[in-house]
Order: sequence, then C-alpha cells, then structure tokens
Amino acid sequence: MTSIVVHPFRQGAAERTRFGYLTGEYPRLERMQNTISAVCGYAAGLAITVMVVLTLVDVAGRTLFDSPLGWTVSFIETHLMLAAAFFGMVAAYRSGAHVAVASVYNRFSLRIQKLLMLMSHSIVALGFTVLLIAGTQDTLFALETGQQALPGGADLPIPAAVWKAYIPIASALGLVLVLVDLFRELLSPWDQPSTDYDPGDLVEDVLPDSPPPAPQPSADRSPSPTELMANSKDAR
Repeated sequence: MTSIVVHPFRQGAAERTRFGYLTGEYPRLERMQNTISAVCGYAAGLAITVMVVLTLVDVAGRTLFDSPLGWTVSFIETHLMLAAAFFGMVAAYRSGAHVAVASVYNRFSLRIQKLLMLMSHSIVALGFTVLLIAGTQDTLFALETGQQALPGGADLPIPAAVWKAYIPIASALGLVLVLVDLFRELLSPWDQPSTDYDPGDLVEDVLPDSPPPAPQPSADRSPSPTELMANSKDAR
C-alpha cells in the first residue's frame, strides 16, 4: 500500500511521540524537553478534567437538590482555566500543536526558513520571558500583601499567590523548551533548519480504514437488454 502524506510540506525527520519529538542528536535534551511537555500536558489535562467534574456536580446540585457548591465558579476561573491555558500552551509548543502556516513557510529557501525559525524561537522566548518576569512580580506582590478571598464569602480561602504562580512556573518551563530549540538551531549548519521536527502524517495513521472497492462486473456475465439492442444496431 502506498503511503500518502497528509502534510506534504512537513519534511522533518524526527520521530513523533505523545508529548514531543525524538531525533537522536541530543537525546538528553530531547528527553528533558519531552518530560517537561508531558508534565505540562498532564497538568493541563487534569485541570480540564476537574473543571468538567466540578461543573457537572455543581449543575446537578443546583438542579436536583437546589444546593449549588458556590465556590466552583471562582475556583474554575482562577485555578483551573489558568492552569489549563498556560500549561497546555507549553505542551502544545513542544508537540507542534499550535497553528502554523506551513504552505507559506515552505515557499522560502532552506536558508530563509532557518532565519525564520530563529526569529520564531526568539520571539517565543521573549514572550515567555515577559510572562515570567511579570508573573513573578505579581506573585510576589500577592504574597507580600496577603491577597486571598474575602472572609465570609463563598470562595475558598486560598491565597491568590497560588494561582498567580501558575503563570511564572509555566513560563519558565516553556522558556527552557524554546531556549533548547534556539541553542540547537544556532549550532546546526546554516544550510537548512534543524528544529522543524514534524515529519508529516500518513493517511493510514490519521484516517479510518477506507471502505473496500465496489465489486467490478464479471467479464462472463450475460449482456443486458440495452447492450443487446446496441450490439444489434452496430451489426446493421
């Protein structure tokens, strides 16, 4: 069976894993990157799972027993949604799940692609650095001022520094991933990019099995009346 590539513009030679890629060039760095991606991916998945469970429990309590939990809304908004967004962003970066316009990128020569890859890594690293600095400052300020929910309310009395710390933690982990890619891109030959890992997907890997082809008519079947009439006209 001939393999058909779904993403024909992907030319990477890496082996795709659940949370990243393996090329064999820097095995320790790649294992570290994939481990960070896995930790962030599981953290984001756990946050989404807890979010769904709490929402269902709150709806059931409100509808069936007229007794909602009360604290779930703020807990979901501050803790779970923030964790899912920022830790999920890190896992998506390493696993290549972010949107990429590969059809435009691959119109350039390999040397230009390498420059674009360096520019991309630098911009992402700058973004993570800004988030790390701002998030750390905000977390420290929350610790110094003792920010938390007002007493007597429905919210859980959890210090605000806990959920604000998700931003610098996730940003630091993401910055490590980007700096490793930037390091690899700078040290590799300049004739082509080295961190465009995605090898593309095969049809049989992403699509269900195609239905069997329709049976062809047998060569020794009896001709239909229409075919008999057409043959008699040709004979005349």
